[in-house]
Amino acid sequence: MRKNLTLSQKLDDALTALRDLSERQQNLENLLHQKALSADDLVKINPLLRRNSIANDAATQKQLMSLWAASPPMVLAHRDLVECGFRAFSQNDEDGILLRLFAQIGTTNRYAIEIGSNCNHSDIGIPENLTTNFIINHGWHASVIELEEVECSRMRYFFARAHATQHYHWEREGVNTYYSPNIVQQMVSPENINEVLIAANPQVEPDLLVLDIDGGDYAVMENVTAIRPRVVVVEFEKRFRDRYSVVQPDRNQFSKRWQQSGATSLNAWINLLDLKGYRLCTVGTCSYNAFFVRADVAEGKLETLSASEAYDSHPVFSSISEDFWVVPDESWVTV
Repeated sequence: MRKNLTLSQKLDDALTALRDLSERQQNLENLLHQKALSADDLVKINPLLRRNSIANDAATQKQLMSLWAASPPMVLAHRDLVECGFRAFSQNDEDGILLRLFAQIGTTNRYAIEIGSNCNHSDIGIPENLTTNFIINHGWHASVIELEEVECSRMRYFFARAHATQHYHWEREGVNTYYSPNIVQQMVSPENINEVLIAANPQVEPDLLVLDIDGGDYAVMENVTAIRPRVVVVEFEKRFRDRYSVVQPDRNQFSKRWQQSGATSLNAWINLLDLKGYRLCTVGTCSYNAFFVRADVAEGKLETLSASEAYDSHPVFSSISEDFWVVPDESWVTV
């Protein structure tokens, strides 16, 4: 057994394990023979390679978290979080960002709530969201709230057969009921959000809340009073850059004029969540998921990110053509 390893040696071991696992992936074998992974390539390798090699390898993810936690910086910056991004079950790099974030701030109850989640657009037939990686690979409990009955059934089917969660069920009146994650078929609104949250979960301060309902998010979040999550992730409309604080209140207008990434501008989210005691700490590389951390949790551990810095530091959106940015039309209101 190797003892008294340095942090660099431990990182090399973690990346060696990642490389060995990747080489067993049939569809990536040729690529891996052409180019081996170096010790600092974790955040640089092709997203498809990362997705196939990390998705179901809990041991590697936990080793990475231990390494991050072993030598934490005093204050973690936006760029540090983004550079650790990778995709396991999330659509983009959110899984890695969240793991790095929680390695920095720690966890309390490992409970997550995700509002809006499905398998419909998944390219590999799994719940493609921000909680599945925590549930499958890190033993978190969660409540997933989704409007569509078919999507709820698909998620139950997946978790009922996943090794990590298949034992969390019992038969009641001839029907199998799955406890973890708790899949709730329910439409949320500003009027019922607190009632739904109280009924769906036992935690007043869950570690994570993810809100993704493609319209109406702002009004729902504005009315949340029943819980005080430590981390909140929301989607924003990136094509306003940092120029407007606007919301699209009518869900029927969503994506009518362009393919929207959200119904709330980043500035509007910052203003609302600041009133609720949260700081923006990072945005994903695709610039539509914003990660907010409660101020008392972020204090001394995470830098606060402004909307302008989020765009000015982005390798693409900092220099994209001016034609890309849009002006709010009559379907948007200033908040």
